[in-house]
Amino acid sequence: MAVPNIADGKLLYEESCAKCHGSDYYQGLSVDEITNTVELSHWVDTCSMHFNLGWNDQDIEDTVHYLNREFFLIDE
Repeated sequence: MAVPNIADGKLLYEESCAKCHGSDYYQGLSVDEITNTVELSHWVDTCSMHFNLGWNDQDIEDTVHYLNREFFLIDE
């Protein structure tokens, strides 16, 4: 897999995720339960499948890295 692209992750988030989760402060269900990027990746993958976004693994990885950098700040 290619190196995560934060700019692409931001774009994907703004186009798809921010409609439900907001864009100023991350408003998600069970946000406090996310403790690592594997869990965050699972969460993003689940949303992408639920809403039939057609995201590939790179899209998910890009979005996870954007979310982590902007909202979660999980150390890995």
